Amino acid sequence: MNNTVLQKATRLLFLLLLTNLVGYVGGTFVTPDALIWYETLIQSNITPPNMWFGIVWTVLYFMMAVSAWLVWGRVSPRPFVMQLAFNLLWPFFFFYLRNPILAWIDVLIMICLIVWTVRVFGRVSKVSAWLMVPTLLWSCFATYLTTIVVLYNTEIGIWFGLI
Repeated sequence: MNNTVLQKATRLLFLLLLTNLVGYVGGTFVTPDALIWYETLIQSNITPPNMWFGIVWTVLYFMMAVSAWLVWGRVSPRPFVMQLAFNLLWPFFFFYLRNPILAWIDVLIMICLIVWTVRVFGRVSKVSAWLMVPTLLWSCFATYLTTIVVLYNTEIGIWFGLI
């Protein structure tokens, strides 16, 4: 195996480990107690079963890693790293701190960072940009789900007369 192939393989492995580490660490905030609390919340009628979140995010983390790998060294990694950081913060805010409002703010920022990532990656690779689109769409869905929780389970819902 020549040096270039080894470098590319190492970069892909690094990105796969990085994205899955974000998923793993984020998952540690979803404790049994946090899940019990979560089940007490008023949620959207279209909230998927809990097991789907892990499955979907595993696929998305793989796609994000490949997307970043395709543009490695040709664009700034800043938007990608920042969206990963905010991705990690969401379960911390929502499940660990049990603060849906902070999680909602976080996911709104994350959406902006994913859009930024898509634009930056798209300048050098359309495939890379399109690989980020499912993450953007799922994060928009997560924004909707989080918004419902905020509106029907926090003081913001009181302000709007929903609870």
